[in-house]
This record gives sequence, C-alpha cells and structure tokens, in this order.
Amino acid sequence: MTMEPVAPNQTLHLPRLRRRWQILFLQIIATTAIIALLFRMTEVYGPCDDGFLEDGNNWCPSYEHTRGLSWVSEQPSFQNNVLSGSDGLILPRVLTGIDSTGFASQIVPLALCFIFAGLWMFYQVRNEKVKTWTRRSVTGIVILWAIVPFMLDWAEEIGVIGFHIPIQHLDSLFQPLQLAIELFFLGIVFAPILAGLIGIWGLSRRALTWAVGFYVMIIGVHALLTFQGITDAVSGIGLKPLPAQIGEATMYGGLISPLAFDLLGIAILLLLFHEAGNAVIGHLEYAVMLPDASKSDPEYVRQFNNVVNSHVIHTVAIISGVALTTALALEFDAFMLDIVAVMEGGQWSGQVSESLELQLTYGKVISAGLFLLAVAGMRYVVPWQRVSGLIEAGIASLRRSSS
Repeated sequence: MTMEPVAPNQTLHLPRLRRRWQILFLQIIATTAIIALLFRMTEVYGPCDDGFLEDGNNWCPSYEHTRGLSWVSEQPSFQNNVLSGSDGLILPRVLTGIDSTGFASQIVPLALCFIFAGLWMFYQVRNEKVKTWTRRSVTGIVILWAIVPFMLDWAEEIGVIGFHIPIQHLDSLFQPLQLAIELFFLGIVFAPILAGLIGIWGLSRRALTWAVGFYVMIIGVHALLTFQGITDAVSGIGLKPLPAQIGEATMYGGLISPLAFDLLGIAILLLLFHEAGNAVIGHLEYAVMLPDASKSDPEYVRQFNNVVNSHVIHTVAIISGVALTTALALEFDAFMLDIVAVMEGGQWSGQVSESLELQLTYGKVISAGLFLLAVAGMRYVVPWQRVSGLIEAGIASLRRSSS
C-alpha cells in the first residue's frame, strides 16, 4: 500500500518550514518572552536609591538608559560638538526616549531593535562582495565624520589668525566617541533585545546564548553591587537593593510572595525565551540536514510534525510545571512548619516561623534545597516515567480522536 504524496506546502524544505504555524508559534513565544523580560528587568533592576537621588545625583548604574543619556547631555565637553543638538546629544531625543518615563521611554528604541534586526538579517544573506563594500562604507563614513569637520574648522581658523596648532578643534575628532558612549547607554538595555531578535528570526544560536548570558551577568552584577558588604565599603553607588527578606506569600492563595513572583517571572521568561528559540533552530537544523529526497517523504514529514507538535505542548506544560514547583520550593519552609504545627500543636512551630534566619533569602534557598531533596527522593516511591508515559499516551489519544 503506497502512502499518499505530501502536499507541496507540507514538505520539509526550509522556506516551507519557516511558514509553519508551529515554528511561527515558537518564534512568537520567544519574541514575546524577551520583550516582557525587558519590561520586567527594567522594573526590578531599573530604580535608583531614593536617598541617592535626593542628594542631587541624577544617574546611577541601574538597568535604565535615560539617566545615562541625560548625564551625557550635561557634560560640557559634549555640548559644543558640530552634530550635537542644543541638548548636547547626537542621537535625536525622540529616538532615545529620553523625554519619556517608564515603558514609554522604551517603545521607540524597541521598534528600532526590530528594524536593525531585519537589516542585519538582510545583510547576512547578501553575497561577500556586498558585505565587503558595506563594511568599507561604514568605516569610511566614520573616518570622514571625524576628519572633515576638524579640517574645515582648522582651515577656517587659519584664514582668520594664520597657521596654528589646532588644539581647540580636537573636540570635533571625538564625535564618533560621543556617539559610541550614547550607543553604550542604549545598548546596556537594548543590546540583548537586538541579539535575541537576531537569534530567534535569524536562527543564530550564538545570539540567543549571548542574550541569555548578558541578562544573567546583569542580575549577578546587580546582586554583587547591592550586597551589604559592598555597599558598606563603597558608598555612593546609588543602586536600589532588593529586600533581604523574600516577604510573606500573599499571591495566588498564599503560594508566592510579590518579590518572589517578580524574580520567578524573570527566570521563567528567560527560560522560555532560550528554550523556544533553541527549539526553532534545532528543528530547522534537523530538517536542513535531511537528504533532499527525504524532505518530501510522507514518513519523514509525519515524524517531523509529531516531534514539533509534541514540543509545542511540552513547552507550555514544562514551563508551567517549572513555575509551579519553583513557587512550591520557595514556600516549602512554611509548608513544613504547618505540618509540624498540626502534629505538635505547640508554640515551637510559631517561634521557628518568626525566626529571622528562616525568613532571610538564604533561609529560602535552604528550604528550596530541602524541597528538591524531597522531590528527588520521591523518584524511589512514585514511578515518574510511568506517570509521564500515561500523560503522553492520553494526549496522543486525544489528538487522534479530534483529528
């Protein structure tokens, strides 16, 4: 019995696959995750210490770009450049969002990230001759930008006062440096977004890894700079530290605290972005490596569809499971104390629950570790592979009955 031929739009050729709804779904999920991660990161790690701002300081090394650009615009050495506006910035204020606050300041730079990501992907598919001329053109423009205003100013001044050493015109040579500084403050916030978009839609695993690593580095640096030992030794940093206590679980029926919810949201969004982006690249790489004859083979197409459909389901299920188990792990200490209170009925559990050591962050870490040990020990009691097999078999039967 011969199998029915595959429809042209269902073959495993790359142009066809990139229009599949499963691939587009994973790419949209990854894109949504990294944009939501930008908003969440700036909300948690963007504020400066209130007392620091009250002392007259307007910039601190927080995860926010407008304060850094405002600091650049106030520097006297940058306010006299030829291409700088009256505010001392080369980049237009409407593009940087410096006149806005909150999420409104991120809208235009975020739109520019999409535009530049598209231009980069267009550049990557050009031939080597076009790439070479593009690199040379950009280099030439930067050199001319630095040299031509300097030479024109010097020549004009020579016509007035005669030949002299052009020390007073050297500031025009540093205009590219000022632009680099402005792009640096923008890049602190938006470089991982640009890299993430290139990784998701340009199928670059390196760009995905770089974006995740950048966010992990920002979180680690913020934790280091706001550590009590560092802030006691070095004053004047201005960062707003996260509370040492994770707080009372008041959200979702006492499951998680607001601070833990913010941090868990960042972790889940980071995991969702990396997992969905890598899934797209992995599936497309597999299809590209297949022999050309196999890309239209019904059996290969069926297996590929099954793998991708299962991955879409697992993405939602596993991420939800990770979020739930992490929330349970963070509140495992309260769960243990509730059990002790029921069994003992005395005041010991209440006294322990009010212990400062148990409420501090490292107390939560110990509690989460105990939860993981308990779950790991359950593998000897609960046949997890059997349970997951039954769940997958049930999902497969539902799909067959609905088709």
